[in-house]
Amino acid sequence: MLQNNYILVRKILIAVFLILLIGVGTGIFLWNKPHPKAKNGIPLTAEALSKEYSSDEKKSDAKYLGKILEISGVINSVTKNQDSSIVATFDTGDPMSEIQCTMLDKHVTISKGDKLTIVGFCRGNNMGVILTDCVIK
Repeated sequence: MLQNNYILVRKILIAVFLILLIGVGTGIFLWNKPHPKAKNGIPLTAEALSKEYSSDEKKSDAKYLGKILEISGVINSVTKNQDSSIVATFDTGDPMSEIQCTMLDKHVTISKGDKLTIVGFCRGNNMGVILTDCVIK
């Protein structure tokens, strides 16, 4: 009887170990999975995107949130965020509305006044339209 309990406990411990091993392996795989890179998206000017979000944020989120956008326009400012990533802001013609593009490459060279097309993932409107994982087209 005691030996049967020992075998049962041993089987349970092996099963728990295998489940933990599978969980850790899945976690490591997902952590190291490469980020998708923005290539081609919905072409828009910075002014047009800004106007759409200013007029109807819910409709714009339904249309653009999570999608790849190609934004064209003139760069209004270039800064670095807390992760040392470059954040380029487009001139939208409206000082109360901006489009911020956080660049994927931390060493890209962008200057105020550059006329660019930047491709990135739309993350919605949070004190301005936010695009992430951006690249220069």
